[in-house]
Amino acid sequence: MDETTQYKGQLTEQKCFVKCLEAGYLISKPLFDNARYDFILDTGEKLLRIQVKTSAWNEDHSAFTFNGYSQHSTGNGNKRMKYTTKEIDYFMTEKDGTFYLYPAEEQGFVTKSLRVTSKQNQANNIKWAKDYEFEEVSKNF
Repeated sequence: MDETTQYKGQLTEQKCFVKCLEAGYLISKPLFDNARYDFILDTGEKLLRIQVKTSAWNEDHSAFTFNGYSQHSTGNGNKRMKYTTKEIDYFMTEKDGTFYLYPAEEQGFVTKSLRVTSKQNQANNIKWAKDYEFEEVSKNF
């Protein structure tokens, strides 16, 4: 099967749905595609807007990245639109069976990198993937 960008995105979204359901949360999906979020995660106390993003490994598999924007075709090419905290609460992604929630309040990025390993002398200002694992972040819901 040809794995188009759309197919990969739909697959990631379905995996994220299942992860949330298995964790005991309810999810709701917009009836139409005009919302900036992909689904609502119902914690029982709050409703969180989740934007799912497919991630990709960097060359040495020390980190993976995902985009903090949506891309739309226009008559003049493609237009990138960053997400805001008025539109979403979290980005959710999956890499090799592990799920991550990244807060939208840490926005303003075009591409976000979450690191799983580092080289020597590279420990400052790193966003460690383990700090954004679904189980870790969802403790605070």
